[in-house]
Amino acid sequence: MENNITTLILEAKSGNTVAFHKLVSYHDERIMTLALQLTRDKQDAEDLYQEVFMKAYKAIGSFRLESEFFTWLYRITVNSFYDLQRKASRIQKQESLAPEKDSTHDIADDSIPSAEKEEIQHAVTNALNQLPTQQKTAFVMKHYEGLKIREIATIMNLSDGTVKRYLFRAIEKLRPMLKEYRYA
Repeated sequence: MENNITTLILEAKSGNTVAFHKLVSYHDERIMTLALQLTRDKQDAEDLYQEVFMKAYKAIGSFRLESEFFTWLYRITVNSFYDLQRKASRIQKQESLAPEKDSTHDIADDSIPSAEKEEIQHAVTNALNQLPTQQKTAFVMKHYEGLKIREIATIMNLSDGTVKRYLFRAIEKLRPMLKEYRYA
């Protein structure tokens, strides 16, 4: 499949839109999942998803095959998310309004009643939204996407140590916010 991806990339770089659409179809589900986990809102995730693939289409000619295509898309997703966060922050300052977003990540534990799951999801969403953007991004990629530290570092263009610090600080900040929801 890797050779197939490389062939599609080369064709897309030469202007073949069908090849680009095939590349999108290989990666669209994971990019949408990441967008949902970063934004915590379906509409925002759809906007982010669209932005990512528009940017990728415009920049495909500059892709140098030095990293995996998926890693490149992840980096575009994360950077686009940062851009949206900055834009939202400017708008929020102007309007002095902080919209609340619902969680899109379900709690899988069947022993927890449905109403309590909803409460926990709401609490987790609120806690995550209080984290600085880079800590939140690292946390989501590690704990929701299951990426390794090295992969996160590559995507965020950071050192492994910096990613570990972001994760540590995120957990340290989340722990007191979510202490009442700890189960034995």
